[in-house]
Amino acid sequence: MTQPRDDRSLPAFGALALLVLTVAMMYGLTLLLGFTYSLLHDLPMPEATGRIQRDLALLTVIQLLGMGAALAVGLRLFDPDTPVAEALSLTPVNPATLGVCMAAGVCLQFPLTELSNALHAHVFGPDSLERQLAIQNMIEPHSFGQGLLVVGSVAALVPAIEELLFRGLFLFGLQRRYGNGFALLVSSSFFGIVHGQPVPAVYATVAGMLFGVLALATRSVWPGIAVHAAVNAVPILLPEHLLPIAGFNVPSEQAVHLPAWLVWPPLALGLGLLALARRIEYAERA
Repeated sequence: MTQPRDDRSLPAFGALALLVLTVAMMYGLTLLLGFTYSLLHDLPMPEATGRIQRDLALLTVIQLLGMGAALAVGLRLFDPDTPVAEALSLTPVNPATLGVCMAAGVCLQFPLTELSNALHAHVFGPDSLERQLAIQNMIEPHSFGQGLLVVGSVAALVPAIEELLFRGLFLFGLQRRYGNGFALLVSSSFFGIVHGQPVPAVYATVAGMLFGVLALATRSVWPGIAVHAAVNAVPILLPEHLLPIAGFNVPSEQAVHLPAWLVWPPLALGLGLLALARRIEYAERA
């Protein structure tokens, strides 16, 4: 049966053009800042760009500007007459739903991490120790101010802008024209592509499928933002110096797997909590 077309729908070519815009904006801003930094500090361009890519504040600004531009253009071209909250499916949900979703996100961080471990171990090889240490240094705060930056960026701004673009605009816009399956596959794949590197791309695609199913089930992006924020918050709340966990927060030259008890029970509990969130919203609207 053909999906009835909605005037507010997003055509596939439009979604692809917006993805290209997002990537081009982020890449262009990175190069521009790298070029500026190289001039100010008399550094070679590759080294200057590398420093930009290790600066959490600048990376956050780059992501907000790149994805924000795609959001603004998408809304202006494909849904100009609808209020922003409605256009991006910012439908209010039961506060209990958000709490359940945050608990689910905490659980799902560990099986998603193990997916990355398996990809590093069997497909792409381990990340360099230098890259692991650089990421760890970015998300482990060493001062109160840095802690506010890390939490505000990794657990608030980044999840919000990603969910608004990939679920609010792409998923629901494509769903109105092509149906759930196509919209879920394309929006999740786009979410993976924008993460660049192979392992983060696969990780993000799988996570995007979960966030997308939840968004479609609840008809809102708020639950996905809650899950996404909680997934991102776990590495901040469990740094190596507080609780070292091999395969999670301890850098290693070899790919290390998490123990089974930290993968399968959290996976089952996380999926169960997402099902509970769906039931809460169904009951709320019955």
